[in-house]
Amino acid sequence: MELQLYPDPGTVEIRDIRIAKPKQITLRSAGNPTKAQDELILRGTTAVPETPVEIRLSDAQGKTVSRKLSSKNGTFELRWKRPPLTVGAWNTATALIGEGKNENEISIPLRIFGYRADDEYAWIRVKGKQFATSPKSKDGEQEFIPVGIGYCRDVIIPAQDEEAAKFCKARNLNTLRLSFYTRFFNNNDKEPLSIEEHIRDFIAPVVLAAKRNNMYVILDDHGYFTAKIDEAKARQTQKVPRWNEEGFNEWIRRWVKVAEYFKDEPAVLGYELLNEPHDISPEATRNWYTRCLKAIRTVDQRHILLLGNADWSHARAMEKTWGPVASTVDAPFNNVAFTFHDYPDDNHPWHVANSITTFRDKHNVPVLCTEFGATHWSKTETACRSFIAGMVTLFARERVGWMIWALKRLEDNPRTPHLAPRFDSCGYSDIWIPAARITASPVPQPR
Repeated sequence: MELQLYPDPGTVEIRDIRIAKPKQITLRSAGNPTKAQDELILRGTTAVPETPVEIRLSDAQGKTVSRKLSSKNGTFELRWKRPPLTVGAWNTATALIGEGKNENEISIPLRIFGYRADDEYAWIRVKGKQFATSPKSKDGEQEFIPVGIGYCRDVIIPAQDEEAAKFCKARNLNTLRLSFYTRFFNNNDKEPLSIEEHIRDFIAPVVLAAKRNNMYVILDDHGYFTAKIDEAKARQTQKVPRWNEEGFNEWIRRWVKVAEYFKDEPAVLGYELLNEPHDISPEATRNWYTRCLKAIRTVDQRHILLLGNADWSHARAMEKTWGPVASTVDAPFNNVAFTFHDYPDDNHPWHVANSITTFRDKHNVPVLCTEFGATHWSKTETACRSFIAGMVTLFARERVGWMIWALKRLEDNPRTPHLAPRFDSCGYSDIWIPAARITASPVPQPR
């Protein structure tokens, strides 16, 4: 059986199944895949301890170049400086021994994407009340408005990273907000996770898929400073235990691991340190966030840090959570934005507008809505439509970025008063998709 494992570990192509002779040679890539344009590292094994090996690299147009070396003790490694990869497309590498006439003398083809190694142009940073593109991008420093959707991978929607990125890109979204977890998967304390494995198998595939499709990713630690909440009563008082000091310190340690891994990756727009603190004072919320922020800055001084608020990250809690330190909490880097979440009947859009604009203008800092949506299962159709329409109008008027919650399927089925509700890609796609086409900034391009 021949398998092709894509960068998304959930995607496997079975080409054919048959009885065959064991492969006499294997091939895999090593090193940072996004820097293969500078240096492609290929490693493999041979059944024969010492034998000549030929590695062939075919670009997206089918042009093939080869390199020759020999295995030693049944292994080999090739470091190919500036390989002829087609940038922005898939390339293919194979290794062979002998003359490659027999199928078992040829490795399974290895797909290699041509990421642009010099990606300095792609960085986004905070500048005053705005997000700004890099001066090294094609159009220089410009205002950037992030617009995207929550991607709650393997909880709300099965992992389908490439397909999800393409679907969102086609709707003019420029960002995926990936819900990931630092300690327990989906905050279930019966599912502890290894942060190293979670980075490799859960987070990194999404970042690479977004990068291939010219999108950004917000890394959203979808937690609460507490054990798993009762989702049916979200944004209400919860009777779940808060983290103890040991758990809190472990959360920080794992965030540092995430930051160490992605510190040089501009496709990560920012780190959203926690989803929605609840049943905790503004002072404690501020203190816990700040301790994590300071720890991350010891390893990553470049990424935007996204800070939520007490009281489920509602806009109305911004000032009481961050007012005393909003303009200084990240000094001297000053690369933070303040996030808010609101839903129908939490606050009317005009009240949200007053909270966020007052905070933004008073402290000269950017604000970003990283979660809003319509709870149509518990609110009226009128309440939901009015809320979504009001929020996207607010975002357009104030040039505020937004992430709607959340992607459920890769198909748009807008609700209408004439048809029974069906599953939509995300509720009210007839409203938020046109809004995205108008408000989302284009992703910066290289010169």
